[in-house]
Amino acid sequence: MVPPAQSESVKLNRETWLNSMATLMAPRFAELGKPLPKFRVTIGWTSGGKNDNATGECWSPRVSEDGHFEIFLTPRRADSMAVACTLAHELTHAAVGLAEGHKGEFARVARALGFTGRLTHAQQPPALQAWIQPMIDKLGTLPHAAIMPDGPRTLIDISAIMGDTKRKPVEDGGDDEGTSKAEPLNNKPPRQSTRMHKTECTECGYTARVSAKWLKVGAPLCPAGHGPMAYDVGPVEGSGD
Repeated sequence: MVPPAQSESVKLNRETWLNSMATLMAPRFAELGKPLPKFRVTIGWTSGGKNDNATGECWSPRVSEDGHFEIFLTPRRADSMAVACTLAHELTHAAVGLAEGHKGEFARVARALGFTGRLTHAQQPPALQAWIQPMIDKLGTLPHAAIMPDGPRTLIDISAIMGDTKRKPVEDGGDDEGTSKAEPLNNKPPRQSTRMHKTECTECGYTARVSAKWLKVGAPLCPAGHGPMAYDVGPVEGSGD
C-alpha cells in the first residue's frame, strides 16, 4: 500500500514530495513482482546520527508501532536526483525485505531499476536517472535545503530570519552545544561539564584527577602507599558528578 498521490493544487513540502515520488515509482516495483508494502518516508538523521555518512536507511516494520517500513533520508543532501535515487534504493529494501541485504531479490530488483556496480554504495547511474527524471519534471525540485552541521561557518542575519529588528547578525556557533556563541546551531541543552580536581602525592608526585563529589567523601590514597593525596582546593562543598 502506497501513500495517495498528491493533488497538483497542493503545494508540496519535502515529505509530500518524497511520498509523491514513491507513488510514481510504485508501479515499476509491482511490474517486477515486488509491490511496495506499507511505508513512510521522511528527511531525518539515520541511526548513526549527524556524523553518519549514510544517505538513507530503512527500518523494519517490526519496530514501527503500526507496522510500516520507516525510511529516513539524510538531511545533508538537497539535490532532487540524488535524493530520489536514494529513495529508490531504500524502497527496494522495503519491497524485498531487509533480510535480503543487498543480494538476492534486492539485487534483481535494483538492477532492473537501473542500479549498477556495488549496490551498497549510493549511486546515480544513467539508466536510473533516465527513469527518475520524468518524475522530477512532474513534481518539481525537492523543497529542502541541505543541513550541514560540520560545514563552513558564515555570518547569520538572525534578525532577518526571526523578523526581529533589534537583533544583530552573529557569527554561526562552532558546535551543537549552544555554549560558545549567542546563536547556537540547535536547541540541544548544553552539556554539563564536570570540575575535575587535581590531586597529588606530596612524597612521590603521583597525580590523579577526582570530581568534587568524591573529594567530599575523602582524598584518594597514593597507590605507592604514601597515604591521602593533597588536592588543589579547600574544603569541598559541591556534590557534582
